[in-house]
Amino acid sequence: MNITRRSSITGLIGAALAAALALTGCSSTASPQKTATSEGPSRLPAAEGRTSYPLTLKSPFGETVLEKRPERIAAVVPNAIDTELLLALGVTPVLSSGLVDEGGYLDEHGAEHLATYEFVMGEKVPVEAVAASKPDLIVAVGWTDGLGGVKLADHYDRLATIAPVVTSPDTASQLLIPWQDSVRVLGEALDLADAAKAVVDDHEKHFAKVREKHPEFDGLTATWAINYGSANGLQYLSRPGSAPEAFLAELGFAKNPAAREFAREATVSDELLSKIDADVLLLGQSAAARDAEMRELTGRDLFRNLGAVSSGNFVQLPPKTDDGGDLLWAISSGGPIGNKWAAEHLVPLVADAL
Repeated sequence: MNITRRSSITGLIGAALAAALALTGCSSTASPQKTATSEGPSRLPAAEGRTSYPLTLKSPFGETVLEKRPERIAAVVPNAIDTELLLALGVTPVLSSGLVDEGGYLDEHGAEHLATYEFVMGEKVPVEAVAASKPDLIVAVGWTDGLGGVKLADHYDRLATIAPVVTSPDTASQLLIPWQDSVRVLGEALDLADAAKAVVDDHEKHFAKVREKHPEFDGLTATWAINYGSANGLQYLSRPGSAPEAFLAELGFAKNPAAREFAREATVSDELLSKIDADVLLLGQSAAARDAEMRELTGRDLFRNLGAVSSGNFVQLPPKTDDGGDLLWAISSGGPIGNKWAAEHLVPLVADAL
């Protein structure tokens, strides 16, 4: 069975994280799907002895009970943010969304060897594939409302018949469930609370060093926008409450008051083009956008007259980095591994622009 990836997917969902999943320029090259099997448990670090089982897993949709520490963990969130969190904890799930390799930065953490299910935008998560992986815990901690055009509420009851389900307490969010909250929930369920705290602490220390090294970012406003080409146009992704806004804040940037213009709708019309201005403008190019479309956008007088552009505080990013990674995906998904990887690539470019 093959996963066929589309060069662009139309139809914005209205939330930055969901829009990133819907619109990220995916390669059109088919890649083999690694079918889940019942053989072999997940790889977990040793238990810390802090979680007591049975453990009741509460969610807005109901409760399930984890009778003992799980050994087979299925990660089912469409954009695979929960898989990233598991990998950050040193846990290898028995199943993941096939989009786990979309960003290109998780392979060195074991993502390329995972069994996956095929996710198709707007279609139901194949519960049969989840059942085939024979999990004793199903992880859905990063599933924001409507992510990928599907709702966890529509799947929870069926998933709960397969295995206990751990979710975020805030499944109604459409923009961002902070990964720090999600990894703590996972830490409790897997008896890895100390490991979860270490992931958060390491992340905070890393970005504190970034801010210390680059005090020139402090207090400046920034915009993160992406051109998705003719089908979906220019999108403002550093919207209030979004993962890109949180990422920019970790670098030291202040919230951009102009972002409020895009709180309800991310599409940047011609009339709103001036509103994307900031002290620093970061413009990404989706794989769905042709080079000619980028030249048309950046060559317009209205764009060239933006303060960030005319002052030289403008960074244009290609669809892929030199090592084949996807900054657009990493920043929009908002996980600890992707954010750190994105900062390593992006910070030098922003520093040079300033």
